[in-house]
Amino acid sequence: MTDNKLAGIWSYRAFRNDPDLTRPFDDLRFATARLDLAVESGDVTGRLTGEGWGTWITWSLELTGAIAGDAFQLRGENTIEGEHWVYDYAGRFAPEWPHALEPRDVLVGSVIRTAARERRQSTAGVHATFIAVRR
Repeated sequence: MTDNKLAGIWSYRAFRNDPDLTRPFDDLRFATARLDLAVESGDVTGRLTGEGWGTWITWSLELTGAIAGDAFQLRGENTIEGEHWVYDYAGRFAPEWPHALEPRDVLVGSVIRTAARERRQSTAGVHATFIAVRR
C-alpha cells in the first residue's frame, strides 16, 4: 500500500458482528462517520467524525497509527461528553476487480472498543466490522 493511496477522505460505516440473518439490517449499524486520513513516512494521522445515521451526539476521534505492508492500524481517542473514548482499528484495502463498473477504493477491517465507557454502559471488547469508501 502506498502512503498516498490511504490518504484522503472516506465514508465510513461499521456494522455489529451478529451472525443472525433474521436480524433487521438497520439493527447491525454500529457507526457512520467521515474518515479523514493523512500519511507521512508510514505514519498515519486523522480524524473520524460522526456523520449520518445514528449520530445521537457530536463526536470525533483523533486517529494515530501506521502502515505495515499492505495493512494499517489506528487508534482513535477523544474525551466526549466527559468520557474517554478509545477504539482500535485494523484494516486493509479491499481487492480491486479489473472489470468492475465504477471502481472505488475501499478499506475493510475490524474495530474494537478498547476502553469501557460507564455513563452509557458501553463495555470494552465490543467489536464491529467496518468498510470505508473513498469520497
